[in-house]
Amino acid sequence: MAKRPTKRTKAANKERSVLEMTSDEAREFFLKPESYCSIELPPYFQFGKILTDVADILKNKQLAAMSSKPRDYESVNYSLLSNKDGRHAWRPFQLIHPAVYVSLVDQITASNNWRVIRDRFKKFHESKNFACLSIPVQSLSKRKDMAAQILQWWQGIEQQSIELAMEYEYVFHADITDCYASIYTHSITWALHDKKVAKSKRNDRTLIGNVIDWSIQDMRHGQTNGIPQGSVLMDLIAEIVLGYADLQLSERLEKAGITEYHILRYRDDYRVFVNNPQTGEAILKALTEALIGLGLKLNTSKTYESQSVISSSLKTDKWAWLRGRQWDENLQKHLLIIHAHGLDYPNAGSLVIAMTDFNRRLSQVKRPQTPRALISIAVDIAYSSPRTFPVCAAIISRLLRFLGTKAERVQILTMVHRKLSRFPNTGLMEVWLQRIGHFYGFKPKPGYGERLCHLVEGKKTMLWNNDWVTAKELKAAVNSARVIDKVAFRKMKPVVPPFEVDMFASERY
Repeated sequence: MAKRPTKRTKAANKERSVLEMTSDEAREFFLKPESYCSIELPPYFQFGKILTDVADILKNKQLAAMSSKPRDYESVNYSLLSNKDGRHAWRPFQLIHPAVYVSLVDQITASNNWRVIRDRFKKFHESKNFACLSIPVQSLSKRKDMAAQILQWWQGIEQQSIELAMEYEYVFHADITDCYASIYTHSITWALHDKKVAKSKRNDRTLIGNVIDWSIQDMRHGQTNGIPQGSVLMDLIAEIVLGYADLQLSERLEKAGITEYHILRYRDDYRVFVNNPQTGEAILKALTEALIGLGLKLNTSKTYESQSVISSSLKTDKWAWLRGRQWDENLQKHLLIIHAHGLDYPNAGSLVIAMTDFNRRLSQVKRPQTPRALISIAVDIAYSSPRTFPVCAAIISRLLRFLGTKAERVQILTMVHRKLSRFPNTGLMEVWLQRIGHFYGFKPKPGYGERLCHLVEGKKTMLWNNDWVTAKELKAAVNSARVIDKVAFRKMKPVVPPFEVDMFASERY
Protein backbone atom coordinates (compact mmCIF):
# COMPACT_ATOMS: atom_id res chain seq x y z
CA MET A 1 0.00 0.00 0.00
CA ALA A 2 1.34 3.46 -0.91
CA LYS A 3 2.47 5.53 2.01
CA ARG A 4 0.40 8.66 2.55
CA PRO A 5 1.61 11.75 4.38
CA THR A 6 -0.27 12.10 7.65
CA LYS A 7 0.71 15.71 8.31
CA ARG A 8 1.08 18.75 6.12
CA THR A 9 3.59 21.47 6.96
CA LYS A 10 2.49 24.65 8.68
CA ALA A 11 3.96 26.65 5.82
CA ALA A 12 1.70 24.82 3.37
CA ASN A 13 -1.35 25.00 5.60
CA LYS A 14 -0.89 28.32 7.37
CA GLU A 15 -2.75 26.77 10.29
CA ARG A 16 -2.13 24.63 13.35
CA SER A 17 -4.16 22.17 15.30
CA VAL A 18 -5.28 23.04 18.81
CA LEU A 19 -3.55 19.82 19.90
CA GLU A 20 -0.21 21.33 18.87
CA MET A 21 -0.69 24.18 21.33
CA THR A 22 0.64 24.53 24.85
CA SER A 23 -1.92 24.81 27.62
CA ASP A 24 -1.55 28.61 27.71
CA GLU A 25 -1.90 28.87 23.94
CA ALA A 26 -4.99 26.64 24.00
CA ARG A 27 -6.57 28.80 26.70
CA GLU A 28 -5.98 31.92 24.65
CA PHE A 29 -7.41 30.20 21.57
CA PHE A 30 -10.61 29.06 23.29
CA LEU A 31 -11.17 32.49 24.84
CA LYS A 32 -11.13 34.19 21.44
CA PRO A 33 -14.62 35.51 20.59
CA GLU A 34 -14.47 33.60 17.29
CA SER A 35 -13.94 30.36 19.24
CA TYR A 36 -16.63 31.13 21.82
CA CYS A 37 -19.26 31.78 19.15
CA SER A 38 -18.97 30.16 15.73
CA ILE A 39 -22.49 31.26 14.77
CA GLU A 40 -22.65 33.57 11.75
CA LEU A 41 -23.71 36.92 13.27
CA PRO A 42 -23.24 40.54 12.15
CA PRO A 43 -19.96 42.03 13.47
CA TYR A 44 -21.58 44.34 16.03
CA PHE A 45 -22.28 41.28 18.18
CA GLN A 46 -19.10 41.10 20.24
CA PHE A 47 -18.36 38.73 23.11
CA GLY A 48 -14.71 39.66 23.66
CA LYS A 49 -15.20 42.20 26.46
CA ILE A 50 -17.44 39.89 28.47
CA LEU A 51 -15.04 36.95 28.10
CA THR A 52 -12.02 39.07 29.05
CA ASP A 53 -13.70 40.54 32.13
CA VAL A 54 -15.02 37.17 33.29
CA ALA A 55 -11.57 35.62 32.79
CA ASP A 56 -10.01 38.37 34.93
CA ILE A 57 -12.59 37.91 37.67
CA LEU A 58 -12.19 34.13 37.74
CA LYS A 59 -8.39 34.23 37.64
CA ASN A 60 -7.10 31.85 40.33
CA LYS A 61 -10.66 31.50 41.67
CA GLN A 62 -13.26 28.77 41.64
CA LEU A 63 -16.62 29.55 40.06
CA ALA A 64 -18.32 27.61 42.87
CA ALA A 65 -17.08 30.21 45.37
CA MET A 66 -18.95 32.94 43.46
CA SER A 67 -22.20 31.16 42.75
CA SER A 68 -24.75 28.57 43.69
CA LYS A 69 -25.32 25.53 41.46
CA PRO A 70 -26.15 26.63 37.89
CA ARG A 71 -27.70 23.25 37.09
CA ASP A 72 -30.54 24.10 39.44
CA TYR A 73 -31.63 26.89 37.08
CA GLU A 74 -33.12 26.89 33.61
CA SER A 75 -31.87 28.92 30.64
CA VAL A 76 -28.29 29.23 31.87
CA ASN A 77 -27.20 29.10 28.21
CA TYR A 78 -28.93 31.10 25.50
CA SER A 79 -30.38 29.16 22.57
CA LEU A 80 -30.52 30.78 19.15
CA LEU A 81 -32.81 28.78 16.92
CA SER A 82 -32.03 28.36 13.24
CA ASN A 83 -34.36 26.71 10.75
CA LYS A 84 -32.67 23.94 8.75
CA ASP A 85 -35.03 23.21 5.87
CA GLY A 86 -37.61 25.98 5.55
CA ARG A 87 -40.12 23.66 7.22
CA HIS A 88 -40.10 22.03 10.63
CA ALA A 89 -36.48 20.96 11.15
CA TRP A 90 -34.38 23.27 13.26
CA ARG A 91 -30.99 23.48 14.94
CA PRO A 92 -30.46 25.03 18.40
CA PHE A 93 -27.18 26.90 18.52
CA GLN A 94 -26.19 27.87 22.04
CA LEU A 95 -24.28 30.77 23.51
CA ILE A 96 -22.82 29.18 26.63
CA HIS A 97 -23.03 31.23 29.81
CA PRO A 98 -19.70 33.12 29.80
CA ALA A 99 -18.91 32.30 33.44
CA VAL A 100 -19.42 28.55 32.93
CA TYR A 101 -17.55 28.72 29.63
CA VAL A 102 -14.48 30.51 31.01
CA SER A 103 -14.41 28.27 34.06
CA LEU A 104 -14.48 25.17 31.86
CA VAL A 105 -11.75 26.57 29.57
CA ASP A 106 -9.57 27.29 32.61
CA GLN A 107 -9.95 23.73 33.88
CA ILE A 108 -9.45 22.05 30.50
CA THR A 109 -6.31 24.07 29.81
CA ALA A 110 -4.74 23.62 33.22
CA SER A 111 -1.33 22.15 32.35
CA ASN A 112 -1.94 18.66 33.83
CA ASN A 113 -5.42 18.36 32.34
CA TRP A 114 -4.31 19.59 28.93
CA ARG A 115 -1.54 16.98 28.97
CA VAL A 116 -4.10 14.25 29.69
CA ILE A 117 -6.28 15.42 26.79
CA ARG A 118 -3.41 15.67 24.31
CA ASP A 119 -2.04 12.26 25.31
CA ARG A 120 -5.47 10.73 24.90
CA PHE A 121 -5.80 12.13 21.40
CA LYS A 122 -2.41 10.63 20.53
CA LYS A 123 -3.89 7.27 21.51
CA PHE A 124 -7.00 7.93 19.40
CA HIS A 125 -4.85 8.78 16.38
CA GLU A 126 -2.42 5.84 16.56
CA SER A 127 -4.08 3.75 13.86
CA LYS A 128 -2.65 4.36 10.39
CA ASN A 129 -5.97 3.26 8.89
CA PHE A 130 -7.80 6.23 10.39
CA ALA A 131 -7.53 9.95 9.70
CA CYS A 132 -9.51 12.41 11.81
CA LEU A 133 -9.59 15.74 9.97
CA SER A 134 -11.89 17.82 12.15
CA ILE A 135 -9.70 18.80 15.10
CA PRO A 136 -10.14 22.58 15.60
CA VAL A 137 -7.43 24.65 13.97
CA GLN A 138 -6.06 28.17 14.33
CA SER A 139 -5.23 30.21 11.27
CA LEU A 140 -1.63 31.42 11.11
CA SER A 141 -2.46 33.97 8.40
CA LYS A 142 -5.03 36.73 7.87
CA ARG A 143 -7.54 34.01 7.07
CA LYS A 144 -10.25 33.49 9.71
CA ASP A 145 -10.04 30.39 11.88
CA MET A 146 -13.38 29.22 10.49
CA ALA A 147 -12.09 29.59 6.93
CA ALA A 148 -9.03 27.54 7.87
CA GLN A 149 -11.37 24.87 9.28
CA ILE A 150 -13.36 24.78 6.04
CA LEU A 151 -10.15 24.35 4.04
CA GLN A 152 -9.21 21.54 6.42
CA TRP A 153 -12.34 19.74 5.25
CA TRP A 154 -11.61 20.43 1.56
CA GLN A 155 -7.95 19.39 1.75
CA GLY A 156 -8.45 16.51 4.15
CA ILE A 157 -11.74 14.98 3.07
CA GLU A 158 -12.41 15.87 -0.55
CA GLN A 159 -8.85 15.88 -1.86
CA GLN A 160 -7.69 12.83 0.10
CA SER A 161 -10.81 10.96 -1.02
CA ILE A 162 -9.88 11.64 -4.64
CA GLU A 163 -6.32 10.45 -4.01
CA LEU A 164 -7.56 7.26 -2.34
CA ALA A 165 -9.28 6.27 -5.60
CA MET A 166 -5.83 5.07 -6.68
CA GLU A 167 -5.88 2.42 -3.94
CA TYR A 168 -9.51 1.53 -3.27
CA GLU A 169 -12.44 0.44 -5.40
CA TYR A 170 -15.31 1.24 -3.04
CA VAL A 171 -16.24 3.98 -0.60
CA PHE A 172 -18.99 3.77 2.03
CA HIS A 173 -20.48 7.01 3.36
CA ALA A 174 -22.08 7.27 6.80
CA ASP A 175 -22.84 9.87 9.42
CA ILE A 176 -24.25 10.02 12.94
CA THR A 177 -27.84 11.04 13.60
CA ASP A 178 -28.08 14.32 15.60
CA CYS A 179 -24.53 13.91 16.86
CA TYR A 180 -24.21 16.80 19.32
CA ALA A 181 -27.74 16.37 20.66
CA SER A 182 -27.12 12.65 21.24
CA ILE A 183 -23.75 12.70 23.03
CA TYR A 184 -24.09 11.22 26.51
CA THR A 185 -22.09 13.46 28.83
CA HIS A 186 -20.80 10.54 30.95
CA SER A 187 -19.20 9.13 27.78
CA ILE A 188 -16.75 12.07 27.83
CA THR A 189 -15.22 10.64 31.01
CA TRP A 190 -15.18 7.15 29.50
CA ALA A 191 -13.40 8.51 26.44
CA LEU A 192 -10.70 10.34 28.38
CA HIS A 193 -10.05 7.77 31.11
CA ASP A 194 -11.57 4.47 29.93
CA LYS A 195 -14.84 3.12 31.24
CA LYS A 196 -13.49 1.16 34.22
CA VAL A 197 -11.54 4.12 35.58
CA ALA A 198 -14.46 6.46 34.96
CA LYS A 199 -16.90 4.25 36.84
CA SER A 200 -14.53 3.68 39.78
CA LYS A 201 -13.83 7.43 40.05
CA ARG A 202 -17.23 8.81 39.19
CA ASN A 203 -17.08 11.26 42.13
CA ASP A 204 -13.45 12.28 41.67
CA ARG A 205 -13.43 16.06 41.16
CA THR A 206 -9.82 16.02 39.95
CA LEU A 207 -10.66 13.88 36.92
CA ILE A 208 -10.91 16.21 33.91
CA GLY A 209 -13.50 13.96 32.24
CA ASN A 210 -15.78 14.42 35.25
CA VAL A 211 -15.13 18.17 35.24
CA ILE A 212 -16.26 18.42 31.61
CA ASP A 213 -19.25 16.14 32.22
CA TRP A 214 -20.44 18.14 35.24
CA SER A 215 -19.82 21.50 33.57
CA ILE A 216 -22.01 20.55 30.62
CA GLN A 217 -24.71 19.34 32.98
CA ASP A 218 -24.40 22.64 34.89
CA MET A 219 -25.14 24.69 31.79
CA ARG A 220 -28.01 22.42 30.67
CA HIS A 221 -30.16 22.13 33.81
CA GLY A 222 -28.60 18.80 34.79
CA GLN A 223 -29.22 17.05 31.47
CA THR A 224 -26.85 14.22 30.56
CA ASN A 225 -27.94 13.89 26.92
CA GLY A 226 -26.49 16.35 24.43
CA ILE A 227 -23.80 19.00 24.35
CA PRO A 228 -24.26 22.60 23.15
CA GLN A 229 -23.52 23.38 19.52
CA GLY A 230 -21.99 26.66 18.39
CA SER A 231 -18.48 26.91 19.87
CA VAL A 232 -15.04 25.55 19.01
CA LEU A 233 -14.65 24.26 22.58
CA MET A 234 -17.67 21.99 22.18
CA ASP A 235 -16.33 20.86 18.81
CA LEU A 236 -13.21 19.61 20.61
CA ILE A 237 -15.30 17.90 23.30
CA ALA A 238 -17.32 16.16 20.58
CA GLU A 239 -14.01 15.01 19.09
CA ILE A 240 -13.08 13.41 22.42
CA VAL A 241 -16.12 11.13 22.23
CA LEU A 242 -15.78 10.51 18.49
CA GLY A 243 -12.05 9.79 18.88
CA TYR A 244 -12.92 7.20 21.50
CA ALA A 245 -15.38 5.65 19.03
CA ASP A 246 -12.55 5.54 16.46
CA LEU A 247 -10.35 3.74 18.97
CA GLN A 248 -13.01 1.18 19.78
CA LEU A 249 -13.74 0.63 16.10
CA SER A 250 -10.03 0.15 15.37
CA GLU A 251 -9.76 -2.45 18.13
CA ARG A 252 -12.85 -4.30 16.87
CA LEU A 253 -11.50 -4.42 13.31
CA GLU A 254 -8.05 -5.55 14.46
CA LYS A 255 -9.65 -8.35 16.46
CA ALA A 256 -11.68 -9.36 13.39
CA GLY A 257 -8.55 -9.40 11.24
CA ILE A 258 -9.78 -6.58 8.97
CA THR A 259 -6.74 -4.58 7.87
CA GLU A 260 -7.29 -3.52 4.24
CA TYR A 261 -9.27 -0.30 4.64
CA HIS A 262 -8.87 3.41 5.23
CA ILE A 263 -11.28 5.71 7.06
CA LEU A 264 -11.51 9.48 6.78
CA ARG A 265 -13.63 11.16 9.44
CA TYR A 266 -14.68 14.78 9.67
CA ARG A 267 -16.60 15.08 12.92
CA ASP A 268 -19.68 12.84 12.50
CA ASP A 269 -19.13 12.19 8.78
CA TYR A 270 -17.35 8.93 7.85
CA ARG A 271 -15.86 7.76 4.56
CA VAL A 272 -14.77 4.13 4.56
CA PHE A 273 -12.51 3.04 1.67
CA VAL A 274 -12.26 -0.69 0.86
CA ASN A 275 -11.58 -3.03 -2.03
CA ASN A 276 -14.63 -5.23 -1.62
CA PRO A 277 -18.15 -4.40 -0.43
CA GLN A 278 -18.24 -7.21 2.14
CA THR A 279 -15.40 -5.54 4.04
CA GLY A 280 -17.24 -2.23 3.90
CA GLU A 281 -20.40 -3.78 5.34
CA ALA A 282 -18.39 -5.47 8.10
CA ILE A 283 -16.78 -2.14 9.03
CA LEU A 284 -20.14 -0.36 9.15
CA LYS A 285 -21.49 -3.13 11.39
CA ALA A 286 -18.53 -2.73 13.75
CA LEU A 287 -18.95 1.06 13.68
CA THR A 288 -22.63 0.72 14.53
CA GLU A 289 -21.76 -1.48 17.52
CA ALA A 290 -19.07 0.95 18.74
CA LEU A 291 -21.45 3.89 18.50
CA ILE A 292 -24.33 2.10 20.22
CA GLY A 293 -22.12 1.68 23.30
CA LEU A 294 -21.84 5.47 23.40
CA GLY A 295 -25.52 6.16 22.83
CA LEU A 296 -24.99 7.18 19.19
CA LYS A 297 -26.32 5.70 15.96
CA LEU A 298 -25.77 5.99 12.23
CA ASN A 299 -28.23 7.85 10.05
CA THR A 300 -29.47 5.08 7.76
CA SER A 301 -30.85 7.55 5.20
CA LYS A 302 -27.35 8.94 4.66
CA THR A 303 -25.48 5.63 4.65
CA TYR A 304 -24.62 4.36 1.18
CA GLU A 305 -22.00 2.61 -0.93
CA SER A 306 -20.35 3.79 -4.14
CA GLN A 307 -18.02 2.07 -6.55
CA SER A 308 -17.11 5.41 -8.13
CA VAL A 309 -14.69 6.72 -5.54
CA ILE A 310 -13.79 9.89 -7.44
CA SER A 311 -17.35 11.04 -8.14
CA SER A 312 -18.49 10.28 -4.59
CA SER A 313 -15.47 12.13 -3.18
CA LEU A 314 -17.44 15.28 -3.93
CA LYS A 315 -20.77 15.88 -2.24
CA THR A 316 -23.71 15.17 -4.53
CA ASP A 317 -24.74 18.82 -4.69
CA LYS A 318 -21.24 19.97 -5.63
CA TRP A 319 -20.93 17.31 -8.32
CA ALA A 320 -24.28 18.38 -9.80
CA TRP A 321 -23.22 22.04 -9.71
CA LEU A 322 -19.95 21.30 -11.50
CA ARG A 323 -21.72 19.32 -14.21
CA GLY A 324 -24.49 21.85 -14.75
CA ARG A 325 -24.68 25.36 -16.07
CA GLN A 326 -23.35 27.80 -13.46
CA TRP A 327 -23.52 31.23 -15.07
CA ASP A 328 -25.38 33.46 -17.50
CA GLU A 329 -24.51 36.90 -18.82
CA ASN A 330 -27.99 38.04 -17.82
CA LEU A 331 -28.03 38.72 -14.09
CA GLN A 332 -31.56 37.43 -13.49
CA LYS A 333 -30.94 34.23 -15.46
CA HIS A 334 -27.76 33.69 -13.44
CA LEU A 335 -29.73 33.90 -10.19
CA LEU A 336 -32.45 31.62 -11.59
CA ILE A 337 -29.80 28.99 -12.37
CA ILE A 338 -28.76 29.14 -8.71
CA HIS A 339 -32.42 29.01 -7.65
CA ALA A 340 -32.93 25.81 -9.67
CA HIS A 341 -29.88 24.25 -8.01
CA GLY A 342 -31.29 25.21 -4.61
CA LEU A 343 -34.58 23.45 -5.36
CA ASP A 344 -32.67 20.24 -6.10
CA TYR A 345 -30.17 20.61 -3.24
CA PRO A 346 -31.63 22.82 -0.49
CA ASN A 347 -29.26 24.13 2.17
CA ALA A 348 -26.25 22.70 0.29
CA GLY A 349 -22.75 24.06 0.70
CA SER A 350 -22.43 24.52 -3.07
CA LEU A 351 -25.54 26.72 -2.95
CA VAL A 352 -23.93 29.02 -0.36
CA ILE A 353 -20.81 29.27 -2.53
CA ALA A 354 -22.89 30.02 -5.63
CA MET A 355 -24.77 32.78 -3.81
CA THR A 356 -21.49 34.20 -2.48
CA ASP A 357 -20.13 34.32 -6.04
CA PHE A 358 -23.31 36.01 -7.24
CA ASN A 359 -23.00 38.61 -4.47
CA ARG A 360 -19.47 39.30 -5.59
CA ARG A 361 -20.62 39.72 -9.18
CA LEU A 362 -23.47 41.99 -8.08
CA SER A 363 -20.98 44.26 -6.26
CA GLN A 364 -19.50 45.12 -9.66
CA VAL A 365 -22.83 45.96 -11.34
CA LYS A 366 -23.59 49.68 -11.48
CA ARG A 367 -27.35 49.43 -12.07
CA PRO A 368 -29.00 46.01 -12.30
CA GLN A 369 -32.27 45.64 -14.16
CA THR A 370 -35.36 44.35 -12.32
CA PRO A 371 -34.00 44.68 -8.74
CA ARG A 372 -37.39 43.76 -7.25
CA ALA A 373 -37.46 40.51 -9.20
CA LEU A 374 -33.90 39.71 -8.13
CA ILE A 375 -34.87 40.30 -4.49
CA SER A 376 -37.86 37.99 -4.90
CA ILE A 377 -35.67 35.20 -6.31
CA ALA A 378 -33.05 35.64 -3.55
CA VAL A 379 -35.74 35.53 -0.84
CA ASP A 380 -37.19 32.35 -2.35
CA ILE A 381 -33.75 30.75 -2.24
CA ALA A 382 -33.46 31.71 1.44
CA TYR A 383 -36.96 30.38 2.09
CA SER A 384 -36.00 26.89 0.91
CA SER A 385 -32.41 27.09 2.20
CA PRO A 386 -32.20 29.07 5.47
CA ARG A 387 -28.46 28.43 5.59
CA THR A 388 -28.06 30.99 2.80
CA PHE A 389 -29.78 33.82 4.64
CA PRO A 390 -26.66 35.83 5.61
CA VAL A 391 -25.45 36.02 2.01
CA CYS A 392 -29.02 36.52 0.78
CA ALA A 393 -29.28 39.45 3.20
CA ALA A 394 -26.11 40.89 1.65
CA ILE A 395 -27.59 40.52 -1.85
CA ILE A 396 -30.87 42.15 -0.77
CA SER A 397 -28.96 45.02 0.86
CA ARG A 398 -27.24 45.75 -2.47
CA LEU A 399 -30.45 45.60 -4.45
CA LEU A 400 -32.38 47.86 -2.06
CA ARG A 401 -30.19 50.77 -3.17
CA PHE A 402 -31.76 50.64 -6.61
CA LEU A 403 -35.33 51.08 -5.37
CA GLY A 404 -36.68 54.61 -5.71
CA THR A 405 -37.79 55.58 -2.21
CA LYS A 406 -37.35 54.68 1.43
CA ALA A 407 -41.04 53.71 1.56
CA GLU A 408 -40.53 51.25 -1.28
CA ARG A 409 -37.58 49.69 0.53
CA VAL A 410 -39.59 49.32 3.76
CA GLN A 411 -42.42 47.75 1.75
CA ILE A 412 -40.02 45.18 0.29
CA LEU A 413 -38.50 44.41 3.71
CA THR A 414 -41.99 43.95 5.16
CA MET A 415 -42.79 41.40 2.45
CA VAL A 416 -39.45 39.64 3.03
CA HIS A 417 -40.13 39.35 6.76
CA ARG A 418 -43.70 38.20 6.19
CA LYS A 419 -42.62 35.43 3.83
CA LEU A 420 -39.69 34.16 5.90
CA SER A 421 -41.78 34.24 9.09
CA ARG A 422 -44.01 31.52 7.68
CA PHE A 423 -41.64 28.88 8.95
CA PRO A 424 -40.76 28.40 12.63
CA ASN A 425 -37.53 29.13 14.49
CA THR A 426 -36.32 32.15 12.55
CA GLY A 427 -34.15 33.88 15.16
CA LEU A 428 -31.02 33.95 13.01
CA MET A 429 -33.04 35.22 10.05
CA GLU A 430 -34.39 38.10 12.13
CA VAL A 431 -30.87 39.08 13.21
CA TRP A 432 -29.79 39.51 9.60
CA LEU A 433 -33.04 41.17 8.51
CA GLN A 434 -32.55 43.72 11.27
CA ARG A 435 -28.98 44.24 10.05
CA ILE A 436 -30.20 45.38 6.61
CA GLY A 437 -33.52 46.97 7.64
CA HIS A 438 -32.21 49.25 10.39
CA PHE A 439 -31.03 51.92 7.95
CA TYR A 440 -34.50 52.40 6.52
CA GLY A 441 -36.31 52.48 9.85
CA PHE A 442 -37.83 49.06 9.20
CA LYS A 443 -39.44 47.32 12.17
CA PRO A 444 -41.73 44.33 11.66
CA LYS A 445 -45.12 44.19 13.32
CA PRO A 446 -45.63 43.30 16.10
CA GLY A 447 -41.83 43.41 16.46
CA TYR A 448 -38.81 41.14 16.41
CA GLY A 449 -39.16 37.98 18.44
CA GLU A 450 -35.42 37.29 18.69
CA ARG A 451 -33.82 38.57 21.90
CA LEU A 452 -30.56 39.45 20.16
CA CYS A 453 -32.60 41.91 18.10
CA HIS A 454 -34.02 43.38 21.30
CA LEU A 455 -30.49 44.11 22.50
CA VAL A 456 -29.75 45.99 19.29
CA GLU A 457 -32.88 48.06 19.88
CA GLY A 458 -31.59 48.96 23.35
CA LYS A 459 -34.24 47.00 25.19
CA LYS A 460 -33.45 45.44 28.55
CA THR A 461 -33.18 41.76 27.69
CA MET A 462 -31.64 38.75 29.40
CA LEU A 463 -29.72 36.26 27.28
CA TRP A 464 -28.24 34.20 30.12
CA ASN A 465 -29.95 33.44 33.41
CA ASN A 466 -27.69 34.98 36.08
CA ASP A 467 -29.86 34.15 39.10
CA TRP A 468 -27.37 31.49 40.24
CA VAL A 469 -24.45 33.98 40.24
CA THR A 470 -23.89 35.41 43.73
CA ALA A 471 -20.81 37.61 43.15
CA LYS A 472 -21.91 41.11 42.11
CA GLU A 473 -18.85 41.81 39.96
CA LEU A 474 -19.33 38.59 38.02
CA LYS A 475 -23.02 39.27 37.51
CA ALA A 476 -22.20 42.77 36.26
CA ALA A 477 -19.62 41.41 33.83
CA VAL A 478 -22.18 39.04 32.31
CA ASN A 479 -24.56 41.81 31.33
CA SER A 480 -26.31 40.94 28.09
CA ALA A 481 -26.33 44.57 26.95
CA ARG A 482 -22.54 44.42 26.67
CA VAL A 483 -22.88 41.99 23.76
CA ILE A 484 -23.67 44.91 21.42
CA ASP A 485 -20.69 46.96 20.27
CA LYS A 486 -22.41 50.32 19.79
CA VAL A 487 -19.44 51.85 18.00
CA ALA A 488 -19.30 48.98 15.50
CA PHE A 489 -23.07 49.22 15.03
CA ARG A 490 -22.91 52.95 14.27
CA LYS A 491 -20.22 52.26 11.66
CA MET A 492 -22.44 49.83 9.77
CA LYS A 493 -23.28 50.73 6.18
CA PRO A 494 -26.59 49.92 4.42
CA VAL A 495 -24.84 47.50 2.07
CA VAL A 496 -23.46 44.41 3.81
CA PRO A 497 -19.73 44.22 2.94
CA PRO A 498 -18.22 40.89 1.82
CA PHE A 499 -16.24 40.26 5.02
CA GLU A 500 -19.48 39.89 7.01
CA VAL A 501 -20.79 36.93 5.01
CA ASP A 502 -17.79 35.50 3.15
CA MET A 503 -15.18 33.55 5.11
CA PHE A 504 -12.69 34.01 2.29
CA ALA A 505 -13.41 37.69 1.54
CA SER A 506 -9.81 38.75 2.31
CA GLU A 507 -8.58 36.44 -0.45
CA ARG A 508 -11.30 37.17 -3.01
CA TYR A 509 -11.66 40.94 -2.91
